[in-house]
Amino acid sequence: DAQTYVAVHDGGLDDYISNLERTAIIKALEESRYNKTAAARKLGITFRALRYKLKKLGID
Repeated sequence: DAQTYVAVHDGGLDDYISNLERTAIIKALEESRYNKTAAARKLGITFRALRYKLKKLGID
């Protein structure tokens, strides 16, 4: 769709993917009341992978 195309081309694919990850992680954290183990389970990733992504994306 046109919005996705613009979003990808404005900041590049890496920025677009980082924003998607950030949004999904924040939503999972909110839904799990900031329980990182539960959020990781909800996202289908390991707790360690979630910790890495939190640090990489500057969410912590």
